[in-house]
Amino acid sequence: MLWISGGFKQSYRQLLVFFIQMGLIRLMLAGRVSDNLVTPSKKGNVVPALLAMLLAITAFGCASNADVQSDPNTLITVSGQGAANLLAAGETVSNPAPHNNDILAASEMPFVRSQPKSVAPFPLILNRTVQQYVNQYASQPQGLKQSFRRSHPYMADMVREMENEGLPPDLIYLAFAESGFSPQGDGPWQLEKATAQRFGLLVNDWVDERRDPVKSTRAAAEYLATLHDASGSDWRMTLIAWNNGDRSIDRYSRLRNASYDRMMARLPHHTRSLMNRFMAVALMAHHASDYGLDDVSLNEPPHYRIFKVKGGTMLSYVAQMTKVSLDAIRQANPAILRDRVPDNVDSYEIRVPDDELQAQMSEF
Repeated sequence: MLWISGGFKQSYRQLLVFFIQMGLIRLMLAGRVSDNLVTPSKKGNVVPALLAMLLAITAFGCASNADVQSDPNTLITVSGQGAANLLAAGETVSNPAPHNNDILAASEMPFVRSQPKSVAPFPLILNRTVQQYVNQYASQPQGLKQSFRRSHPYMADMVREMENEGLPPDLIYLAFAESGFSPQGDGPWQLEKATAQRFGLLVNDWVDERRDPVKSTRAAAEYLATLHDASGSDWRMTLIAWNNGDRSIDRYSRLRNASYDRMMARLPHHTRSLMNRFMAVALMAHHASDYGLDDVSLNEPPHYRIFKVKGGTMLSYVAQMTKVSLDAIRQANPAILRDRVPDNVDSYEIRVPDDELQAQMSEF
């Protein structure tokens, strides 16, 4: 039992008066109630709690080395321009411990759509399952090599579209996981028609802008930013919603704080596969030379020019005027379906490749 000395007993009222005059007790009450942590009926409990704190300090002294441990599942380790390392349950890494300035709580990095700003990188995880996908890509690297080569001319503009929405550049590799960066079908991002039109893409008998690598990335970035807001800045929930629709955020909300392995076990197979492919491609892109891949440049200037032409202009005319082959014009503009731009618009942008890009396209 802790006995209170007579001197302290006589002076505790003076201490209370001092704290009230300094505004400390008032501030504590106001702050707690505003945070909905203390109900009005419990305000009186603050004074005994304050006395208990003073007694504890008197009895034991002030702690000089308080060690506060944070939950690693709520933290993201940011290492320069590389991807973040988020530990799944039971996993270890050999990387040195990050500096305090490199640790960011996800809740402290809200995504503001009206004023986009950089948020924490997507938490990439290398576990046994992701390693299996890495091994599969590495055993047959030609497909991934071709995907990187197809994306190379557009990568800088695609990254810029991501950054315009405040998104981490690593999300570019989601397009590789979705389609192998194919310009065919529904395009690199595999956007549904309704989603594409919702975010400003033209999809009709003349053009399908889901196939345009830059325009479709702009729409994908806007969609991902919207989902990131709706998910409460949770990147894993963002990708779950990307693959299963906006309403799936509520459906899978119970997995928000689950370890990666537990989350994967409760997701549909197509979502597990997409997330694991995405992480495998992103990790390999960060270490391209280790896997015999061409280095992935995210800031190389584009090898094409943009021209505005009148609605209804034939691509053969563009080829003739720019002295570029018709096949190269077609390949640089996969969204155009009929060898002519739509005739129901005043003007339309055409991408004309330079000599280097034409040489690359001939390899495809």
